[in-house]
Amino acid sequence: MKVKQFAEIPENRGIPQKLPSIFMDSSRFFIKLPLISNDTILAYCDAGGGFSMILPRVTEQEHIEPYVKTGLLKGVMPFDYVLFNDIVDNTDIPRPYPMRNFIVRTPFSPVKESFLIIPPMGELKMASEKVPEMDAFLGQGFFMGKSWTIDYPNQEIWTNTPLGAKDLSNPDVQKIGLKKNEQGSVVFGHPSMEIIVDGEPIDVLFDTGASFVLSDQGKKLLNTRTENMSGSFIASSIFERWKKNHPDWKIYHASDLDRDIIEVPVVKVGTHEIGPVLFARRKDEIWSESMIHSMDKIVKGAIGGSLLKHFKVTIDYNSQLIKFDHTPKITTSTTDIE
Repeated sequence: MKVKQFAEIPENRGIPQKLPSIFMDSSRFFIKLPLISNDTILAYCDAGGGFSMILPRVTEQEHIEPYVKTGLLKGVMPFDYVLFNDIVDNTDIPRPYPMRNFIVRTPFSPVKESFLIIPPMGELKMASEKVPEMDAFLGQGFFMGKSWTIDYPNQEIWTNTPLGAKDLSNPDVQKIGLKKNEQGSVVFGHPSMEIIVDGEPIDVLFDTGASFVLSDQGKKLLNTRTENMSGSFIASSIFERWKKNHPDWKIYHASDLDRDIIEVPVVKVGTHEIGPVLFARRKDEIWSESMIHSMDKIVKGAIGGSLLKHFKVTIDYNSQLIKFDHTPKITTSTTDIE
């Protein structure tokens, strides 16, 4: 499939707009999507996720079902989907970017419009049970080509909040990396960034949806009744080094299902030192063999809500910059999307 068949990622346009949203445990969030059926559904937002999807129970509604279509992924895998514009009743809600490396075809042509996959319910059984509020899932494509401010302390989501060259002098602004093809076009939306732990710079994935699925032991050790919680991930090799070098750092054994969680007292991002931050162990191969396909470099973990909840984060996928503000307050004249 030739790249020219797909629109280039757009520039930031328009004034900042606040999106209708709701936060879960102050560190993960949903966008409220108004449907043509007059229903409003909750779409879980995961910058580290894959396809954008909508649950079958939503598309089975009588006003939505007529818009269900069938396509082919990579030319051979049939699945159902709906076009975003067909079912969402607000043109100001950002659309997922139709990604070049996730080519969907009808019998005659590629689908160039924003769409939501309808996955088999079996594939979402655990996610649906652990996050029953979730009606849809907005992955990396939702964030691509846009600029965002995720204000965790004030629990607000804004779009059209660009960063530019003038911001590079700010020590709390850093470059993000995005996977590109040989022509220099961005093909995946998984941003790499840097944190510092114990004086060591570590490349990580920016991951708004990173979550722990808590075991019974995890609930007991972390003193919670919740089935899941926001978290961050770290490669096993670094986990073991932290454990060896800092025997005083608290370990929550077999708490993220059967995986250990470590409590890091201080994580540095820019000029900010935040802690404690919880990281769950993940195999090194996840980063070096799996995530490398959608990232610009091999990272060693993912930073999620266990750190992000302390910040107002502005990320611009066009200028490829990210800013961390620990004292958030929005004062700019803006427009709310109702």
